[in-house]
Amino acid sequence: MNSRRKLLVALGAGVLAAPLASFAQQARELLRVGYLGQLYFDMFQRHMRELGYVDGSNILIERRDEEGQRDRIPVLVRELVQQKVRVLVVPTNVAIEAAREATATIPIVMVASIDPVAAGYVATLARPGRNITGVANLLRDLSAKRIEMLREMFPRLSRLAILWDEEGPGPQIAFKNYETAAQALKVRFQSLAIRGPKPELEGAFRAANAGGAEVIIVVANPMMFAHRATVMALSRKHRLPLIGETAIYVDNGALASYGPSLSEISQRIAVYVDKILRGEKPADLPVEQPTKFDLTLNMKTAKALGIKIPQSILVQAGKVIE
Repeated sequence: MNSRRKLLVALGAGVLAAPLASFAQQARELLRVGYLGQLYFDMFQRHMRELGYVDGSNILIERRDEEGQRDRIPVLVRELVQQKVRVLVVPTNVAIEAAREATATIPIVMVASIDPVAAGYVATLARPGRNITGVANLLRDLSAKRIEMLREMFPRLSRLAILWDEEGPGPQIAFKNYETAAQALKVRFQSLAIRGPKPELEGAFRAANAGGAEVIIVVANPMMFAHRATVMALSRKHRLPLIGETAIYVDNGALASYGPSLSEISQRIAVYVDKILRGEKPADLPVEQPTKFDLTLNMKTAKALGIKIPQSILVQAGKVIE
């Protein structure tokens, strides 16, 4: 090959290599996703794989876990922002607030925000208008539904207890909803308020027994999730049945749960991430609400506690753990 031809080949290779290198670099940047917490993570990964994203292959998911310690959330969010993630997935209002303070440009996907319009995260559900979108939980009537379900399960129910994290904005709203629902349904209730990072759970269960509670509703949030093994152990020790807001608690030994489908929420989160990675703007992606709700029962727990589940409840269950 003469010198002139070699020069042309070299120039041509350089022209082709430059955009290819640029595209490869852009692809690496686009496929970096930040995820805070444990909630829904395994299901989120599964739904991402269904959309063609494989962690460690064509996508890198940077996950950080606050392990129920609320004061770590801002630090971990800033760490994810410094990783230059293209999308940030956050689970609670506390985490959303930290993400909003950390970045005004990186798209933020909410996993289960409590009333994001009132909180100022989005302008409207239909047109978020900023760098935040995702799934919102506005269904306050679930509190009444759970208590009605309990009355059907325990016809002589006279007193229930609510185990909740009094420092969490979401649980604060949830507790007020339970208080209102219990009063309307004429069911006496007891507040078992705890706070992290090392909640006095043993004391809460002793108080429930002393107060005559027949069942405990566990208000879901990351701190409670981090201590779920202890909560379940205390339920067995004190022989107090637990009702969870999500099926995760039933998988870990709670008697029952009624709430939004975890699979549906994680699938919707994966779709949001996919759309944003493909170039859509969160400001234009409407905030969605759960549409599917699951009743889950743990018959092994029912048997251990000597509880007979009515047939009217059994036929409603989407999942029964034998």
